[in-house]
Amino acid sequence: MDRHQIRLLQQNRAYPAVTITLPTHRTSPENRQDPIRLKNLVQEATDRLMGEFGKREAAPVLTRLHRLADGIDHRYGLDGLALFVNADSARAVPLPFTLRERVVVDETFFTRDLVFAMNRTPRSRRSWPGTPCPWPSSASTV
Repeated sequence: MDRHQIRLLQQNRAYPAVTITLPTHRTSPENRQDPIRLKNLVQEATDRLMGEFGKREAAPVLTRLHRLADGIDHRYGLDGLALFVNADSARAVPLPFTLRERVVVDETFFTRDLVFAMNRTPRSRRSWPGTPCPWPSSASTV
């Protein structure tokens, strides 16, 4: 992820925009807990969306969120994972730094942690991560 990709995420203004961040683990056996943590955060996001919007209005976002979460291969994780989902796009970003577990539902994606890390990363290492993403990312606007 580079500065341009972060700006594209920040320009997205579609309510609801769901951002899920969590710490992940690079190695086994620690990475066995990552799918469970992600599932719990996805459930939290689902509950919040259903409570605020109802089933019909939340369906496009929830469909993208569940499809994206189900497609993640946790065997190839880095130190953190961020999911960005709205009605038009869904994107999973593995990150080489640890994040707090968090679910944010807002009109924009929560990118503060990405900007913070970008500003503290040496210029020669600003494209994260060095390896290709092991899971699909469907994005029509991002």
